[in-house]
This record gives sequence, structure tokens and C-alpha cells, in this order.
Amino acid sequence: MQKERGVVSMLKWPQNFNWYSFAVYRYKVYDVIWRISATACIGAGIYLSVAVVQTWNDSVHRTWLHYARKERERAELMEYIRQAREKGILPPSKVHGFE
Repeated sequence: MQKERGVVSMLKWPQNFNWYSFAVYRYKVYDVIWRISATACIGAGIYLSVAVVQTWNDSVHRTWLHYARKERERAELMEYIRQAREKGILPPSKVHGFE
């Protein structure tokens, strides 16, 4: 008898269930999932934007360091050439007014 009562109550639960309350909670869960997804997308966009800016900045800095080193080495080489010409080791330049 007890088993039959359990089976009958299991078959009647859809009639006694509050479907409106279930729908409200379901939409509340959907709203939370939507907020989390939107926040994650916005956060990912900000993160990627910052990463692009930092990468760009590093690239510009590396280019500047390369240029500065190249100019310093060129100036040192020009100084060595000038000293060698003053000592007579190298002949005078055919190009005048060029540095």
C-alpha cells in the first residue's frame, strides 16, 4: 500500500508543481548566466586591448633601441675614421661635407 501511494504521488507531482515559480527561477538563472557571459566578453576585450597596446609599445621601444645603438656605433666609427685621417693612416675623403 505504501509503495502504491508513492507511485501515485510521483505521477501527480506535475499537477501540484508550481510552474510559474519554476519559470521565474529559470529566467533568474538565465539572467545570471547572461551577466557572467557579458562580463567575461567585456573583460576579454579589455584584456586583449591592453595586450595589443603593450605589445605595440614594446615593439616601438625595441625599434628605438636598435636605432639608438646604430647611430651610436655610426658616430663611433666616424670618430675612428676622423682620427685615422688626422694621423695619416687613411687618405682624405673624396666626399666633402658629409658625416
